[in-house]
Amino acid sequence: MKNFYPISFILIVILSTCLIQAQNKELSKSDSNKQKNSAYLILTEIEEGIARGNIAIISRHLSPQTYFSLTNGIRGYFSSNQAYYILEDFYKVYQVLSFKFHSIQTENGNPYATGIYFYEFKGKRETAQVYVSLKNIGKSWKIIQITFN
Repeated sequence: MKNFYPISFILIVILSTCLIQAQNKELSKSDSNKQKNSAYLILTEIEEGIARGNIAIISRHLSPQTYFSLTNGIRGYFSSNQAYYILEDFYKVYQVLSFKFHSIQTENGNPYATGIYFYEFKGKRETAQVYVSLKNIGKSWKIIQITFN
Protein backbone atom coordinates (compact mmCIF):
# COMPACT_ATOMS: atom_id res chain seq x y z
CA MET A 1 0.00 0.00 0.00
CA LYS A 2 2.89 2.36 0.74
CA ASN A 3 4.17 1.97 -2.86
CA PHE A 4 0.72 2.66 -4.31
CA TYR A 5 0.70 6.41 -3.50
CA PRO A 6 4.05 7.33 -5.14
CA ILE A 7 3.19 5.30 -8.23
CA SER A 8 -0.26 6.91 -8.44
CA PHE A 9 1.29 10.34 -8.08
CA ILE A 10 3.78 9.63 -10.90
CA LEU A 11 1.00 8.34 -13.17
CA ILE A 12 -1.13 11.42 -12.50
CA VAL A 13 1.81 13.72 -13.31
CA ILE A 14 2.54 11.84 -16.56
CA LEU A 15 -1.12 11.88 -17.64
CA SER A 16 -1.44 15.57 -16.81
CA THR A 17 1.67 16.36 -18.84
CA CYS A 18 0.32 14.40 -21.82
CA LEU A 19 -3.02 16.22 -21.64
CA ILE A 20 -1.33 19.64 -21.44
CA GLN A 21 0.85 18.83 -24.47
CA ALA A 22 -2.18 17.67 -26.46
CA GLN A 23 -4.04 20.89 -25.59
CA ASN A 24 -1.02 22.99 -26.59
CA LYS A 25 -0.86 21.23 -29.97
CA GLU A 26 -4.55 21.94 -30.55
CA LEU A 27 -4.08 25.60 -29.58
CA SER A 28 -1.08 25.84 -31.89
CA LYS A 29 -3.12 24.40 -34.78
CA SER A 30 -5.93 26.82 -33.96
CA ASP A 31 -3.53 29.81 -33.92
CA SER A 32 -2.03 28.68 -37.23
CA ASN A 33 -5.51 28.45 -38.79
CA LYS A 34 -6.43 31.88 -37.42
CA GLN A 35 -3.25 33.36 -38.95
CA LYS A 36 -4.01 31.75 -42.32
CA ASN A 37 -7.57 33.07 -42.18
CA SER A 38 -6.46 36.57 -41.18
CA ALA A 39 -3.86 36.63 -44.00
CA TYR A 40 -6.57 35.55 -46.44
CA LEU A 41 -8.92 38.28 -45.19
CA ILE A 42 -6.18 40.91 -45.47
CA LEU A 43 -5.39 39.82 -49.04
CA THR A 44 -9.06 39.98 -50.04
CA GLU A 45 -9.28 43.46 -48.51
CA ILE A 46 -6.17 44.51 -50.48
CA GLU A 47 -7.78 43.05 -53.60
CA GLU A 48 -10.82 45.25 -53.00
CA GLY A 49 -8.59 48.30 -52.50
CA ILE A 50 -6.72 47.65 -55.75
CA ALA A 51 -9.95 46.99 -57.68
CA ARG A 52 -11.52 50.24 -56.45
CA GLY A 53 -8.33 52.28 -56.67
CA ASN A 54 -8.84 52.94 -52.97
CA ILE A 55 -5.43 53.77 -51.55
CA ALA A 56 -6.77 54.15 -48.00
CA ILE A 57 -7.70 50.46 -47.89
CA ILE A 58 -4.30 49.39 -49.18
CA SER A 59 -2.29 51.80 -47.03
CA ARG A 60 -3.76 50.35 -43.81
CA HIS A 61 -1.77 47.21 -44.55
CA LEU A 62 1.56 48.69 -45.62
CA SER A 63 4.64 47.76 -43.64
CA PRO A 64 7.06 50.44 -42.43
CA GLN A 65 9.26 49.58 -45.44
CA THR A 66 7.46 48.16 -48.49
CA TYR A 67 9.21 47.15 -51.70
CA PHE A 68 7.60 48.51 -54.88
CA SER A 69 8.19 47.50 -58.48
CA LEU A 70 5.76 49.38 -60.71
CA THR A 71 5.06 49.64 -64.42
CA ASN A 72 6.04 53.32 -64.35
CA GLY A 73 9.62 52.41 -63.41
CA ILE A 74 9.43 53.03 -59.67
CA ARG A 75 11.43 50.41 -57.80
CA GLY A 76 12.71 50.32 -54.25
CA TYR A 77 11.79 50.37 -50.59
CA PHE A 78 9.48 53.12 -49.40
CA SER A 79 7.96 54.15 -46.09
CA SER A 80 4.22 53.82 -45.68
CA ASN A 81 3.80 57.60 -46.16
CA GLN A 82 5.85 57.60 -49.36
CA ALA A 83 4.01 54.49 -50.55
CA TYR A 84 0.66 56.23 -50.18
CA TYR A 85 1.69 59.02 -52.57
CA ILE A 86 3.37 56.61 -54.96
CA LEU A 87 0.13 54.63 -55.21
CA GLU A 88 -1.90 57.82 -55.55
CA ASP A 89 0.24 58.94 -58.52
CA PHE A 90 0.18 55.44 -60.01
CA TYR A 91 -3.64 55.26 -59.96
CA LYS A 92 -3.91 58.68 -61.62
CA VAL A 93 -1.87 57.52 -64.61
CA TYR A 94 -2.80 53.81 -64.72
CA GLN A 95 -6.53 54.05 -64.09
CA VAL A 96 -7.97 50.78 -62.88
CA LEU A 97 -10.68 49.16 -64.99
CA SER A 98 -10.85 45.92 -63.03
CA PHE A 99 -8.77 43.71 -60.81
CA LYS A 100 -9.05 40.29 -59.23
CA PHE A 101 -6.55 37.99 -57.54
CA HIS A 102 -6.50 34.65 -59.34
CA SER A 103 -4.23 32.98 -56.79
CA ILE A 104 -4.07 33.48 -53.02
CA GLN A 105 -1.57 31.39 -51.04
CA THR A 106 -1.61 31.41 -47.23
CA GLU A 107 -0.33 27.91 -46.46
CA ASN A 108 3.43 28.34 -46.06
CA GLY A 109 3.65 31.22 -43.56
CA ASN A 110 4.60 33.68 -46.33
CA PRO A 111 1.22 34.67 -47.74
CA TYR A 112 1.04 36.14 -51.22
CA ALA A 113 -1.42 36.68 -54.02
CA THR A 114 -1.21 37.24 -57.76
CA GLY A 115 -3.69 38.69 -60.20
CA ILE A 116 -4.23 40.67 -63.37
CA TYR A 117 -4.68 44.45 -63.24
CA PHE A 118 -6.71 45.81 -66.15
CA TYR A 119 -6.09 49.52 -66.59
CA GLU A 120 -6.32 52.42 -69.00
CA PHE A 121 -3.16 54.26 -69.95
CA LYS A 122 -3.28 57.18 -72.43
CA GLY A 123 -6.62 56.00 -73.79
CA LYS A 124 -5.48 52.40 -74.32
CA ARG A 125 -6.56 49.37 -72.31
CA GLU A 126 -3.67 47.31 -70.98
CA THR A 127 -2.87 44.70 -68.34
CA ALA A 128 -0.25 44.19 -65.67
CA GLN A 129 0.62 41.19 -63.54
CA VAL A 130 0.23 42.01 -59.82
CA TYR A 131 2.07 40.34 -56.97
CA VAL A 132 1.47 41.20 -53.29
CA SER A 133 3.25 39.48 -50.41
CA LEU A 134 2.68 39.78 -46.67
CA LYS A 135 4.77 39.34 -43.56
CA ASN A 136 3.60 38.98 -39.98
CA ILE A 137 4.84 42.10 -38.20
CA GLY A 138 3.87 42.36 -34.57
CA LYS A 139 0.44 40.83 -34.40
CA SER A 140 -0.78 41.66 -37.90
CA TRP A 141 -0.03 40.93 -41.54
CA LYS A 142 1.60 43.77 -43.46
CA ILE A 143 2.43 44.21 -47.14
CA ILE A 144 6.15 43.83 -47.72
CA GLN A 145 6.08 43.81 -51.52
CA ILE A 146 3.84 45.11 -54.30
CA THR A 147 4.61 44.52 -57.94
CA PHE A 148 2.64 45.85 -60.93
CA ASN A 149 4.47 44.71 -64.11
